Amino acid sequence: MKSQSKLDLEYAETMENHPFGIALYRPPSTSEVRPGIVGYFDEFGSWNTIADLADLDGLQQKGLSLPEELVKAPADNGIKWGPKVSSNTKATKIDLSAGVYVVLLFRIPVTASAVYSYQVDQDVGAILLTSAPVTHERYYYATPFKNWLAQNATVLLTRWRDEVKENGIWIITSTFSTKKCAINMWTKRGRGIKVGFSADVMGAGNIGPGVDWYRSHTDEGWGEYSAEGDTQYVVFFGGLKFRFNQGFRKVR
Repeated sequence: MKSQSKLDLEYAETMENHPFGIALYRPPSTSEVRPGIVGYFDEFGSWNTIADLADLDGLQQKGLSLPEELVKAPADNGIKWGPKVSSNTKATKIDLSAGVYVVLLFRIPVTASAVYSYQVDQDVGAILLTSAPVTHERYYYATPFKNWLAQNATVLLTRWRDEVKENGIWIITSTFSTKKCAINMWTKRGRGIKVGFSADVMGAGNIGPGVDWYRSHTDEGWGEYSAEGDTQYVVFFGGLKFRFNQGFRKVR
């Protein structure tokens, strides 16, 4: 059985065809991962926060210096996505002319007006479903973050030496997040993941407000996430990654 961290890495690699950053197999909450957060992913693939560059009091309490001026871009709260799939995953529309029988066969609600099968002929397949809107938050400019890390390298290596040397360190600079999402990844050739939609999203190009998606309950491997309140789940992130080798070196 593959370890959780290997599954995380495999999913991120499989979804590299999308230009939104690194895909997260287990989406963390925006209360944990958001632009300006410093931390690392441990051997289990779980996120661990070291500092929040927007929390000036918290930085001082940890003996870390304050960053230079960080300029945040306006948040984009109006993004609508269709299903995001790996590059080798193909979508085939299922004929619903047999009516309710076909929908019930896949255990998809009868309110679905379109059903698609997603499958791969080789390698790994993956799919991400998100509810609208998707929110994009980010900071401008990488230089202030690099300077902050250089100024605080000694403190970071003193307080979190083992963790940083083992796992490296990330400074998160951008995220894409949503209130609700579902993720599946599979390796079986010819296996089809069925998804129903309340509108034909392949024709519309995205899942807009009021358009629902329904996963087939006959398919295994789904992870589903629904947030409450002001929090959301981060499905892609971008940032600066550093490894320590006689000094911090940017590796991503």
